[in-house]
Amino acid sequence: MFLRRFIPAFVATTMIATTAIAFGIVPWRVNLLPGKGNFEVIEGAGSGNQRFWCEAGKFAAGPLRARGNTRMYILTPTGPAKTQANSFGVGFTIAPTQEILDAANRPGDGGNYSVSITKVGYNLTVSHARGFCGRNILF
Repeated sequence: MFLRRFIPAFVATTMIATTAIAFGIVPWRVNLLPGKGNFEVIEGAGSGNQRFWCEAGKFAAGPLRARGNTRMYILTPTGPAKTQANSFGVGFTIAPTQEILDAANRPGDGGNYSVSITKVGYNLTVSHARGFCGRNILF
C-alpha cells in the first residue's frame, strides 16, 4: 500500500525538480572573496557566459547594493573555484585594483562583441549583466 502512494509522489517530485533545473529556476551559488566588492559565481545548472554575468549582476545589485551603472570586472577567469571544492567559478569585483583596470576591455574592443568569462579585466555594467537574466534565455 505504501509503495502505491510513494512511487507516484517520487516520480512527480523528480519531474518537477528536473524541470526546475532545466529552466534555470535553481539559483546559482555566489560566495564572497577576500577584499572589498569581490565575489565568486559558482557554476551551476544551465551554465554559460551569460548566466555567469546574470548571476554576478543579481548579486552586485542585491547584497552589494551596486547601482546599475556600476561596472563589474572579471577578477579571476573561469577555472577551479576558490570558495567551493570540486566546482568551477568566475571571480568578479566592483572595486577593481589598478592592475585590473590596466587589463580592462569592454564589449566591442578590437571588434569582438562576445561576452567573456576568460579575460581578466573584462567588464560590463550591472544593468547590462542583469539584462542576461531575461525569461527569453533558457539556462
